[in-house]
Amino acid sequence: MRTAWRLPISTPHSSQLPARAPVASTTYATMVNTTKSPRILVIGAGSRGNTYARSIHFHSTGTVVGVAEPIELKRNHFVKKYSANQFIYSSWKELLQDADRVKAGVDAICVCTLDETHAEIVTALRPLNLHMLCEKPLATTFDDCQQILHSVQAGGTKPIIFAIGHVLRYSPHNILLHKLVVEQELIGEVININHTEPVGWWHFAHSYVRGNWRSSHRTAPSLLTKCCHDIDLLLWLLTSPTPSRPIPHLPARISSHGSLTQFRRSRKPALAGDATNCVSCPAETDCIYSAKKIYIEGQLYGNFNTTHWPNTIVAPELLDVEDMASAVVVLTEKLRRDYTPEQAGTKEIENNEYYGRCVFEAGNDVVDNQVVVMEWDDLPSPSESQPFYATAKTATLTMIAHTERICDRFTRIYGSKGEITADRKEIRVYDFKTGTAKVYKPEECLDEGGGHGGGDVGISIAFVEAVREVLEKQTEGEGGKEEETRVVKEAQKRWIRCTPEEAVLSHAMVFAAEDARVGKKVVEVWEWAQERGVDVTW
Repeated sequence: MRTAWRLPISTPHSSQLPARAPVASTTYATMVNTTKSPRILVIGAGSRGNTYARSIHFHSTGTVVGVAEPIELKRNHFVKKYSANQFIYSSWKELLQDADRVKAGVDAICVCTLDETHAEIVTALRPLNLHMLCEKPLATTFDDCQQILHSVQAGGTKPIIFAIGHVLRYSPHNILLHKLVVEQELIGEVININHTEPVGWWHFAHSYVRGNWRSSHRTAPSLLTKCCHDIDLLLWLLTSPTPSRPIPHLPARISSHGSLTQFRRSRKPALAGDATNCVSCPAETDCIYSAKKIYIEGQLYGNFNTTHWPNTIVAPELLDVEDMASAVVVLTEKLRRDYTPEQAGTKEIENNEYYGRCVFEAGNDVVDNQVVVMEWDDLPSPSESQPFYATAKTATLTMIAHTERICDRFTRIYGSKGEITADRKEIRVYDFKTGTAKVYKPEECLDEGGGHGGGDVGISIAFVEAVREVLEKQTEGEGGKEEETRVVKEAQKRWIRCTPEEAVLSHAMVFAAEDARVGKKVVEVWEWAQERGVDVTW
């Protein structure tokens, strides 16, 4: 399949996003006056499905009208929390069987299921012509990413808004950072970016050793499942057109290095012996990765909330538990679940999570530390007075599991005129000419119950407003397919600020980086793309 990435990258846009209603803790712009409340159906009532639903319900002009979720307990709680009782299904396939009613009563869907299911769901539902927000990563193979892109481009009879959960683009912090670096070129030409994603020691153990994303062959490498939006952030900062460079500057080559260092059997404490479960392990009291410490003592006793992540991932039954003693019993029973050496590797074991399992016996194979290096070549200009639109530059991404910070990213940006140091709380800009520094504070963010510095709320609002704009303009205007396409493209550009082609491009960089790590080589991006039948219009 040949897929065109239609560049140049969409024009940077730093407009603030509107909220459903005035909120004291935020300085987002005031709510847009609208007669349309986009009707949203969420597929998957897990952690991410609830995050988007909560953001849409409390902070946007949209209305959550339904859910498709196979686990009855999760489905019922979702319906109750968001009054999403108009469309209730046990699966997306059941939803598809009710296609006519869905098309009549739903404007958009959020796909928040397991990563490896995205391609099948998006391509199957695309003919319904519903606008879509798909959780990241887009898919677990590059072929599936291209399949989704092709489906979005040509799989229905009408164009649609399509957003990918690259939430880092939508936090007040990163919107401000993009404005300073790209739109205002405050430190001149960027020469290098050093960006770190500190996953967190217990968070990595929960999600990438014991949890859904522990196996690269079952899901995907940890670089994709954890950091595809970090790669996207770097590309957004480094490839976007600037006032002095009207065309995108795309990377030329990429390399990567990393390994699984900690979570393997050879690291298991000798005192643990043959134990494979924390609840009965003789080394449990001295082990920092004890499931009892992480889930019961750390999460439950430290901050008792039966609907609090990650405990409800371990035991969804906690949603119905009302007292501490019962919660401890439920959680302890879940942590006791284990399997024998003979069962290891079977489909039943692969498709289930064992959160009480010893991290050194969990059989995970995804790396716990990785560095990605991207390199840009000079970008020649046709003008003799300006020989280059941009000169060569580099960027590095460090993903590391063994950190105190939990996904609290930090970044250093080195430019020709200054230097930027940024974390979630502030952005410090040092000016080489004046020898002075100025600190910028990102706006207070709508981060209630979400995450990513307000990015979860930000993308939800952006998606709803893009859909709302399309609905209103299509109602007001006349014209055929050409006019529909124009309206959708304008709304995508204004609110989503990222085309489906750009989303696939950033995924391509992740897959190329992983090929480089596994093959111990430097990957030429152009050649890598051509080998996969991709027509890259640079």
